[in-house]
Amino acid sequence: MNLLKLKMQRRSFLKGIASAGLIMPLTSNLLSTNAFAQTGQARRFVFVYYPNGVNRGDTGWHQFNIGQLNSASFGTSPLSELSAHFDKVVAFKNLNFTGAGGNSGHPEACESLFAGGQAGQTFDTFIGRSLTGRLRDNIHLGVWSSRARSKSHMPFSDENGQKIEVPDDPQIFYNNNLAAFQSDGNPGGDVNAILRQRVVETLHENLDVMQAQTLNVTQQGKLLSHEEALDFYQTVLASNASIDGISSPGISMTGIEEAGHDIALAQTRNIAMAFQADVSSTATLQLMSAQDESLKINYPSIRKYMGDFGSGDRLFYNETRSHVASHDEKPTFTAHAHWYCQIVNNLVNELSQRDDPKWGGKLMDNTVILVMSEMGGGNHQQENTGTFVVAGNNTGVQTGMGIDAGGRTSANLMLQIANTFGLDISRYGNSDGGIPGFLL
Repeated sequence: MNLLKLKMQRRSFLKGIASAGLIMPLTSNLLSTNAFAQTGQARRFVFVYYPNGVNRGDTGWHQFNIGQLNSASFGTSPLSELSAHFDKVVAFKNLNFTGAGGNSGHPEACESLFAGGQAGQTFDTFIGRSLTGRLRDNIHLGVWSSRARSKSHMPFSDENGQKIEVPDDPQIFYNNNLAAFQSDGNPGGDVNAILRQRVVETLHENLDVMQAQTLNVTQQGKLLSHEEALDFYQTVLASNASIDGISSPGISMTGIEEAGHDIALAQTRNIAMAFQADVSSTATLQLMSAQDESLKINYPSIRKYMGDFGSGDRLFYNETRSHVASHDEKPTFTAHAHWYCQIVNNLVNELSQRDDPKWGGKLMDNTVILVMSEMGGGNHQQENTGTFVVAGNNTGVQTGMGIDAGGRTSANLMLQIANTFGLDISRYGNSDGGIPGFLL
């Protein structure tokens, strides 16, 4: 097969479509619509990572009581940022990392904690490879993740156990994955057509590089993935597909710390839009990296929690950095946890407002969100961690509950989440069973 010839044929085809104005009818296989989601089985998964743990005391993170939650259950805890969605939350006490890959060192914890205690592909990759999507198995997005001290401080790994370097720029992700679906904003569609063409040209350039090499079996598989992506985008271009609510994030990775809040919100919108377009069924959002000291977290929305560091010159002291604040469990440490929960709340809002064209209802109805750090507490504790789940009503999760995990581990939680997707496995990583009360 002459790949170069086929590539040029594809380019001619795509340029012809662009010049034709993208007016061909929508193909039947572009959006697989199901008006009724299957009750009791999750369809979409998000893994949200935040660094350095939380202030875990009853006056900090774990203010809620065991049992049924209500809008007042979280008190002044950082989880109060999710009070409007209390009925979707499962909050844990006494859920441990020890025995599930937890370790007293940040990079050591990242080695296996997010894979259930055994080094290799992490849980997001495992779920993504099981669910797949029309374009990607997984999408990975970050906020300041590129400032990691080293790859060892990155939490997520691919199917080969290699650390995933997460892209931080919302606009680039949008251009390469979502611009083709935008239905509003540009009279005449000229800018959208350029963006759509750019996506396909980028994929072609990737093929150029790969075709110039002698490929092993793994690389050949990646080449086939690129070919499949090209086929997908040819369908998109040929169909003039559009989805209501797909719009540009309006912000790029600027390197300016003050922009971190808006970048994080833009990444949550990117995840929701990618799910709505069925680009993938699995996403990760990495808020910085383990042992992070790169970003001053001092946004207006959390200054009321920052104590003496909430105004004046102290707003810009080192104590507003995540790792620095964590060891003394300063007010800024708890304020940071409020910010992480605000970002998760925005993700839940986005998923709750958008229709799910594939599985019916709203996107949140069919989604499970797992929120974890690599540490339990600021002084490297591994017990009673600040881990929680947000899940929709079609997922089989018993939501709106505070659960005492009784010292069981995050690997057990991952096992049960995997089975909400119908994977029917008996063990994940170092799991030794489930967590009573988590599933319906």
